Amino acid sequence: MSKGIKLIFIVILAFLVIPVAANYNMVETIGNGEIDWETGIIRVVGYGVPPRGVYGAQAKLMARGAAKADAYRNAVEVLKGVRVNSQSYVQNYVIQSDEIRTSVDGFVQGAHIVGVNQQADGMVEVILELPLGGQAGLTAILSRSTKPTDYENHEIPEWVAPSILEQTSYTGVIIDGRNLGLKPALYPQIFDANGYLLYSQLMVDMERPGFTTMVAYSRSMEMAKKIPRVGKNPLIIPAVSTVQATDAGATDLVLDSEASKAFQGVGREIIKNAAVVFIID
Repeated sequence: MSKGIKLIFIVILAFLVIPVAANYNMVETIGNGEIDWETGIIRVVGYGVPPRGVYGAQAKLMARGAAKADAYRNAVEVLKGVRVNSQSYVQNYVIQSDEIRTSVDGFVQGAHIVGVNQQADGMVEVILELPLGGQAGLTAILSRSTKPTDYENHEIPEWVAPSILEQTSYTGVIIDGRNLGLKPALYPQIFDANGYLLYSQLMVDMERPGFTTMVAYSRSMEMAKKIPRVGKNPLIIPAVSTVQATDAGATDLVLDSEASKAFQGVGREIIKNAAVVFIID
């Protein structure tokens, strides 16, 4: 095979492979924005055009201002559609609390502009990014009024002491939740088959530097293993079902007896640091 034919073959193969790989990105689209549940980033787009009869530098400036305002409006709507848990969205908290609504508005105004693109026809595109987690993220805003989800009905069992082998092994946890209809959320939970609570926001240090989300989500085992938070040797276990959910969809997983013991055996530091990944469809 000549070098020219080889090059053409490689280019064609690249175009065939890239779209397939893109399907594994754990990105949820909401309106004019998207949530990257793997990295814990919300991205929103806004568009603006200059008023009629305005040209040159002034037109560009006014179009950018209009695009920025549009992006802020879109960001508020996207944030309202973020799933908090199996019972609610951010929208529910905004409706119930004036403080949360004001905080969300301020959060949006502090969004980081990561891109400004000038189109040939004069339209301007502005791209905003906002963090889901961390001290400056959405979870910090919600934590001021978010009460733990009915924990009194779910006893937290004593933590299982890791065995010698378990103490020297795992760096994180990957839970395979495919084919269960699981949805990504800010505050997912894990239960054992008897209803005991194994993982919740109460067990995670959300104030630590670098915190993004309680769980990172992936669409494939291959991609899940590459997520930094689970380290080089994660425990891999399957989920058997989800907890019955309301309108927000199923966000909580149930483990069988064997998987539950393995999960508890990884050690408190892994849980505290949220070194957990869910694989979902």
